[in-house]
Amino acid sequence: MSFWTTQRIREALASETPPVLNANIERVNNACYEMALGTEAFVTSAQGTKQIFELGDQVQIPPGQFGLLLTEEELSMPLDLLAFISIKASKKMSGLVNVSGFHVDPGFQGRLKFSVYNAGSEPIVLEVGEPLFPIWFYRLQEDNEDDYDGRHKGQMNISSDDVMRLQGEVASPAALKKDIAELRATVVNWKTATVGALVTAVVTALLAIVALFMNLGKTP
Repeated sequence: MSFWTTQRIREALASETPPVLNANIERVNNACYEMALGTEAFVTSAQGTKQIFELGDQVQIPPGQFGLLLTEEELSMPLDLLAFISIKASKKMSGLVNVSGFHVDPGFQGRLKFSVYNAGSEPIVLEVGEPLFPIWFYRLQEDNEDDYDGRHKGQMNISSDDVMRLQGEVASPAALKKDIAELRATVVNWKTATVGALVTAVVTALLAIVALFMNLGKTP
């Protein structure tokens, strides 16, 4: 039981039963394989459905918005292999957060979907075909007895159900802060106007009362 080394990953990818189908051997380094961003993506700030991209196109995720990203590679995990997944550190430091799973079950087959959130203050721009998702492989002592048979098995695309669960623009923290500031200013202005009107009304009433008493004092 151990994590695979760089050379072990290369050997497995060159075998008849590779865990990553149609892999690019140049993406193996530091004891991991770096999966690339695929041609389908959905971002909550975008109107409509998922977007289809070409190699080299850019996917932009605005601050405070969610994205659903698909890997270029397809996995075919044997029953004695577990994997751990993440996002490259350079993207994490820009504010991109993985809010989906962090491992791949033995027996899983298909492309991976990453639900991400831009927690930064600037848009995050990703390029289709860019190595983005490192995956580490861990060999189990024996075959796992229960083959993965969940609803994600065999997934190859972003489905309409995926889009329906995420669709709609999300208010970013910056936008919420701006709305709160505007609301606070509105309340302050309303208070100022209300107090001013109240003071004017009170002064007018007092002057009227004073005038009334002065008139009464002049009555013979």
